[in-house]
Amino acid sequence: MKNLSVLIVFLFVFSTFISAQIISRVSDMPEPVTNQAVTYAEVDGQGYVYSFAGLDESKLFSGIHKKAFKYTIGSDTWESIAPLPSGNGRIAAGASFVKDKIYIIGGYEVFADDSEISVDLVHVYDPATDSYLADATPIPVPIDDHIQAVWRDSLIYVVTGWSNTTNVPDVQIYNPTNDEWIVGTPVPNNSTYKVFGSSGVIVGDTIYYSGGARISGGDFSFSNVVRKGVINPSNPAEITWSHRTSFDAIGYRMGAASWDGQIPLWIGGSEDAYNYDGISYNSGLGVEPYERILQLDPVTDNLEENFVDFPIMDNREVAQIGPTSILVCGGIGFGQEVSNSTYMIDVNFVNVDNLVDNQSNHFVYPSPTSDQIFLSNGIEGAPYEIVNSLGKVVKKGIYQKEGISLNSLETGYYFLNLMDAKNRIIPFGGFAKI
Repeated sequence: MKNLSVLIVFLFVFSTFISAQIISRVSDMPEPVTNQAVTYAEVDGQGYVYSFAGLDESKLFSGIHKKAFKYTIGSDTWESIAPLPSGNGRIAAGASFVKDKIYIIGGYEVFADDSEISVDLVHVYDPATDSYLADATPIPVPIDDHIQAVWRDSLIYVVTGWSNTTNVPDVQIYNPTNDEWIVGTPVPNNSTYKVFGSSGVIVGDTIYYSGGARISGGDFSFSNVVRKGVINPSNPAEITWSHRTSFDAIGYRMGAASWDGQIPLWIGGSEDAYNYDGISYNSGLGVEPYERILQLDPVTDNLEENFVDFPIMDNREVAQIGPTSILVCGGIGFGQEVSNSTYMIDVNFVNVDNLVDNQSNHFVYPSPTSDQIFLSNGIEGAPYEIVNSLGKVVKKGIYQKEGISLNSLETGYYFLNLMDAKNRIIPFGGFAKI
C-alpha cells in the first residue's frame, strides 16, 4: 500500500548530537513474513532490498518457508523471486552483500515434532542475474540467530548465536574471495557474550552487538549487555572484546544498522525472549514489541533509548540502503500479528557543538519576509522554537531544507532559537514578519 502514512518523530540524543527521524510507510511486501534474512544490494547503481525465507502469518512450523522477495528502490515495488535452492524453509538466517553477491548463511529448520536443526549452508545469490550460484563452503559450526555483519566489503563476521543445542562463543569469518572460513578470536565463553537473537553492526573496525537471550539456570533470559569487538586491520581474525552493562541494552531480535557509518542503531525488538511463534519461553504468553530506536555513542559507549510510534520485533536484520536510510520489512507488530508492511527510516544528526562554535556564521533569511524563512549552514534536523517580542513561544518544530512557514504568525518581530541535546536554548537570530 503505497505511501499509506508518514510518521515524523523528533528525538534528542547524546551530549553533542540531536537527531530527527522520519519514518515513512512504503509499498507492502507480497505477503506477511517475519524472522527472515534481509539485505541491501546494488546492481549498476540501482538499489534493491532482498528478503529470504522466514515464517508466514500462521506462526506454525508448517509456515516456515524458503520464499524470497525483492524490493526495488525508486519504483517502490516488491516482487517474488526464486526461493532458496534447498531445504524445506528456515528462519533466523543471515544475509550479507559482499563484492556484488549475496550470501545467505545459517538459520534453522523446525519439524512436526517441534525438533530443530541449525543449518550450515551458505547460499550465494547473484543480484545481476537474479539467480542462485553454487553454494559456498558450509559454515564450520552450524548457526542460527547469530550476529552477521560485513567488514570493508571484504569479510563477513558471524558472531556467537545458537548451534543445535546451545549458545556458542565462535566467531566465524567468511572470505568470499577465497571461499574459505577463518577462525576469529571467540567471544569470552560466558553468558555475558554468548547469546542468540542478538543483532549487530560493524562501524569502522569495531563490531557492536547488543541484547539477545542467554541461558540462565536452564531458562532463557534477557541480556542487558552491549559488546564491542575491535578488529585488528592487519590481522582481521584478531578481535579484542569488551562489554558494558546497561538496562537499555535489553532487546531480543532487534534490527541493527548504523548512521553514516558512525553511530550504531538498533530498531524495535522485545524485552522478553520468545520462540519462533512469538510465545515467551518463560511466561508462555505472547510477547509484544518495543516502540523504540536504540543508539550508541561510539565515543562514550553510552546507550540512548528513544521511543517512537513504531512497534516492531522479530526483525533481526534490516536493510541499510544509504548512509542515513534504513528499510524495515515484515516482522511482528502489536497483537502478535505478522506484518507485510515496509517502512523507510531516515535519520539525521546535527552536531550541536558545531552550531554553537560557529554561531557567528549563522543567519536567518530573508528578513523581513511575509511567508517563509530559511536558516544557513546546513542545519537540517535541528529542533527550533520561534519566540515573539513578549517572550512567548509561538511555533516550534524541526528545521528542514524546505524552510519554516510563517503563515500562522502575526506581523511583528520574532526571535529564533535552536535546542540542544539537553533541551537548552541556543539563540540563533531575529527576523521580521510583515
